[in-house]
Amino acid sequence: MATLAEQRADIARRMRESRQGTSEAARRAGGQAMIERRTGRAEVDDINALVTQPRQRKPLPDLAPRGSVAPQVGRGEYQAAGGGGGGGGVASPLTVQTINYAADPQLVETIDGSGLFRVRTIASMVMVDAEGREIVVQGFGSAVSVEGA
Repeated sequence: MATLAEQRADIARRMRESRQGTSEAARRAGGQAMIERRTGRAEVDDINALVTQPRQRKPLPDLAPRGSVAPQVGRGEYQAAGGGGGGGGVASPLTVQTINYAADPQLVETIDGSGLFRVRTIASMVMVDAEGREIVVQGFGSAVSVEGA
């Protein structure tokens, strides 16, 4: 009867002999195939081979700036604001001086459509602001224009 050490040596020898027929590359290829089967990578590669891949967008090339402007001093001319009244706004409160109505009244239909009523529209209005400036508003029926201020 063989000793335990001899049995182990015999097992190792038989393993070497059984592996002798397959090369290391073949064993690695088998392992790689097993990994691809588990991950499904081969199927993904097959599908991607059939599908037209979208074009890769190329980034625009960097262009060097042309004709750079050297730093300069004193190119602008400052003009101080006029020292006086306001900046063109209207000073509250406004006081109505005159209201001019249009010559012909307009007919306006009621909401439910059951009748009409006459409306005298304002043609122009003259007002004075708190600083005494006259403001004229015209065109209430269409585009409004303001004069003065």
